[in-house]
Amino acid sequence: MASIDNTKTNKALFKNTGIIAIGQISTRVISFLLLPLYTALLSQEDYGIVDLLTTYSGLIMVIVGLQINQAVFRFLVTCRDDDEKKTGVISTVLTSTVVICVVYAILFAIVSPFIRISYIWYLLIHVIVSIFLQTASGIARGLGRNGDFSVGNFISASVIIVLNVLFIAVLRLGVESMLWAYIIGPVIGGIYIMMRCRVLRWFSVKATTKQELKTILNYSLPLVPNELSWSVIHASDRMVVSWFLNVAVNGLIAVAAKFSTIYTAFFSVFNTSWTEQVVLHYKDSGGTEYINEMFSKVITFFASLAIGIIACMPFVFPVFVNAEFAESYGAIPFYMIAVFFNAVVGLLSPIYLINNETKQVAISTAVAAAVNLGTDIALIGFIGMYAAPVSSILAYLTISIWRVIDINRRHCRISMPLKRIVGILIMLAIALTGYFSEILWVRIVTLAVVVLITFAVNLPFLKSLKSMLKKEKPQTDTPPREPGL
Repeated sequence: MASIDNTKTNKALFKNTGIIAIGQISTRVISFLLLPLYTALLSQEDYGIVDLLTTYSGLIMVIVGLQINQAVFRFLVTCRDDDEKKTGVISTVLTSTVVICVVYAILFAIVSPFIRISYIWYLLIHVIVSIFLQTASGIARGLGRNGDFSVGNFISASVIIVLNVLFIAVLRLGVESMLWAYIIGPVIGGIYIMMRCRVLRWFSVKATTKQELKTILNYSLPLVPNELSWSVIHASDRMVVSWFLNVAVNGLIAVAAKFSTIYTAFFSVFNTSWTEQVVLHYKDSGGTEYINEMFSKVITFFASLAIGIIACMPFVFPVFVNAEFAESYGAIPFYMIAVFFNAVVGLLSPIYLINNETKQVAISTAVAAAVNLGTDIALIGFIGMYAAPVSSILAYLTISIWRVIDINRRHCRISMPLKRIVGILIMLAIALTGYFSEILWVRIVTLAVVVLITFAVNLPFLKSLKSMLKKEKPQTDTPPREPGL
């Protein structure tokens, strides 16, 4: 068993995070900056329709895609130097994905005449192109081509953004053109990744085997109910609001949730790299201690980031959101708290991934999905659209507590000092005081206090990060170490 080198592992973690960030955060920021455009030119109902169709597409994609994109990453990351194994995995994944999409298209053609949804064609095309991009991205990450993965997804998002501006602001073509933008982007991004990684050089129909397919499906299929449960957590808010209230209210919560996407973008970039490092080093000597140490530091950092965004919102919201969507303001802090607990879950998930415990993961997520849907339905009549973010908080909190207890019981120690937890709660209380105050000086003071506390509690972590990112002298006398799996 190899011994983990914390400095090298941290450098790899943050180097990969930086590479991935270039592609994902920049486009998310640009998309966020276009929020004034969307809220000015689209009605609540139009914005709600686009959001609802995207939600339905995400649900269908989980079922149709069978989570093969996650399996291809899992199996490629441990055989990067074995061309024969890579050929078998990639060939089997690509062949099965094509077959799956063809079957889906046939079933869609049979069922769609009986379903009354506006722009139903979108649910066919968008699902297929999204699976294409996901599969290409999974292969790129599995091969260690994080740069190509990042650029491909950057291109996809950039194309969507540019076309949205062109179609909506310049040509004034309306909702349907916006849907086509969401289709064209993934196609171009997926093609770029496939060409840059030269994926087809590892493709051979003869290399596709039943045994390889069985291995992949044994890993990926248990992820389907888990991912479906996640999708229910994400989608049930929109669906319940649209059913019990109306699509226009769905537009309001879509705007409220939009502010949390910046936070989610930063975390998802970090978590992509974090997952790879956990998979590579969990079984190294000292690997679990490293994970516990990083968990506490990273949770503190992302909690501070979420609270900081809340404190900034009184100054940012009026600039980015048209007055027609002003009612969405009150829901934003709830969504920020929800995505923070989602981040906690994201940091824990790789431990299950490395232990191939996809079935166990599905149980906790299914329970959380039931909590989410039940809370939505129970509270929608009492607190209206606020039932959506409140139910998300309870769902993510349920999974967080469940998995922390389970991991500590069966795998490794995951803990966080009580003083850090108390500090985070105090920061949150301060930020919320300014958020809901209508007095300008109170808002300014609370923002300043939150910023100062954030730097104080995260300064040691930021200093160590700066030290890690300094260029390391080459050590030619030390042979390369194999991943400890």
